[in-house]
Amino acid sequence: MGELDEQEMIEVDRMVESHPEIQEELGKLRTSINQYAEASGSQPDKSLLHEVFKELEAPEPIEKIPLITMHQKKPFWAIAASFFLLVSIGFNIYFASELRQSRNEVKQLAAEKNVIAEQVETASQKLEYANLRIAHFLNEDNIHVRMDGLPLSPESYANVFWNKNSNAVFISVDNLPEPPHGHQYQLWAIKVNQPPIDAGIFDHNNLVQELKVIKGDVMAFAVTLEKEGGTPRATVEKTYVKGFLKKS
Repeated sequence: MGELDEQEMIEVDRMVESHPEIQEELGKLRTSINQYAEASGSQPDKSLLHEVFKELEAPEPIEKIPLITMHQKKPFWAIAASFFLLVSIGFNIYFASELRQSRNEVKQLAAEKNVIAEQVETASQKLEYANLRIAHFLNEDNIHVRMDGLPLSPESYANVFWNKNSNAVFISVDNLPEPPHGHQYQLWAIKVNQPPIDAGIFDHNNLVQELKVIKGDVMAFAVTLEKEGGTPRATVEKTYVKGFLKKS
């Protein structure tokens, strides 16, 4: 493999002649590398062989030269180097593949974890919403008004809870469509012979929300779609839901 000088090579030859076990080991080594070279198609470079036989003044044609002999230092080293290079590349490819697979598994687990976290968050919000609704329904001081969808949005509905003692108004947003950009829903209290009274704007994505205090004799509640921030006057033609108080 090119590690010995001429004198050391002579010493190796002498030891090979004196010790059959050394000759046997060297033979096995040459055979193994030859077999690898034949299997992988790695043949010694012909120009390199020309140089070697020029130095050795060997008259044999290249086609009849064995793959490896004792004194072919450069071809032997080239094939051995190729062997270890291929082994190294093989390990690199294997570990790179394992690393990619591990990364993919981590990404998949992270995605699954995010999905589960979102599901838990959604379930928690629904539970909180349900608890708030139940609390308002069970509160004997609350007057419940269900607002059903009008022709503008027949599938919509929402619920209002008006506290008889504090006059506080709560809205439960159950089914209202996504408002267009720059618009917001607004709740109105309706009294006899009066224009609708502003009960507050609200976020249709939130749970039960407390709005303004409304006093007096209210006969109904309604929700309209207004510009973001609300308006002092209701846009009646954009009424989405409406509900009347039950007469006692």
